[in-house]
Amino acid sequence: MVMQNIEMDLDITNGARGAIVDIVLHADEPPMTPINGIVCLQNLPIFLLVKLNRMQCESTLDTCVIPVEPVCKSHCIHYKTSEGSDATHTVKWHQFPMTSAYAFTDYHAQGQTLPYVIVDIAKLPSGGLNLFNLYVALSRSSGQEMIRLLRDFEDTLFKSTHAADLLAEDNCLLLLDGEMVAWWSHIAVSKAL
Repeated sequence: MVMQNIEMDLDITNGARGAIVDIVLHADEPPMTPINGIVCLQNLPIFLLVKLNRMQCESTLDTCVIPVEPVCKSHCIHYKTSEGSDATHTVKWHQFPMTSAYAFTDYHAQGQTLPYVIVDIAKLPSGGLNLFNLYVALSRSSGQEMIRLLRDFEDTLFKSTHAADLLAEDNCLLLLDGEMVAWWSHIAVSKAL
């Protein structure tokens, strides 16, 4: 799963799913031995070839296959030395903007139809689920034959209501919509005369 927006126009975005097709190693890496197929890397691979579930890219690559390069992030650490003076160090790391996705949150699943879904809507140790979370989680599959619930859940989740502020905002939007429809009707009648 892609973990950050790489190229919005090509739909290579946070939450995009796919499979790694090839790993292109750094030129200084030793060749893989056919005995065990294990390489202890000294350098980060140059790029990964990833076949995304949906997108079209360069004609030189197979359909939906893209190279994903590592990204560089940095963070400054401010601290006091043993002598008491202020010091700063910058830590840089290089990492591929991807992660294995055996499971992911409703946030990453939003807008996707998944072939098989196992949903966990049990009570969380902290925070909680609302009706929006439930809708996103339970509507990701293409049918009831393709979805399973991981464990029991509290029935009260489905008996809850939306937050009062949200309901008030919905009512406000309904009023504004009514005003807009009335205004537009008035304009249309005025133009017809």
